[in-house]
Amino acid sequence: MMGQLTYIALAITVMITGYYAVIFIRDPEVALERATHRRELLPLVMTGRYIALFLFALGVMLLNDIKLSAFFFSVCAFIGLYDGWIYRSRNLPHFKHTITGLLALGALGISILALVTSGTAI
Repeated sequence: MMGQLTYIALAITVMITGYYAVIFIRDPEVALERATHRRELLPLVMTGRYIALFLFALGVMLLNDIKLSAFFFSVCAFIGLYDGWIYRSRNLPHFKHTITGLLALGALGISILALVTSGTAI
């Protein structure tokens, strides 16, 4: 019962975050308004995002699950490389973002190798 409720909660979370992902892709300005974000508060919002990402990383490390680690590194690689691409495409400094994405991509490779060699890849 509780497992099913947890799964339903995850499904709702996927729908909500997916909705916001789509509207941000389509029109970031409209999405900022719909999400009730204020441009002048984005530095504080980013603070919360970095704290949340730290907590995710800590949780993944404490759970010590290679599959979860691989998934986490794939998400981190996307974040770093996407941010790097945004800055690079506007001729702005992008090294910190891009290298973070590449390091996460390397960690993903190590995780996949660990899964394959341990026989738990599936």
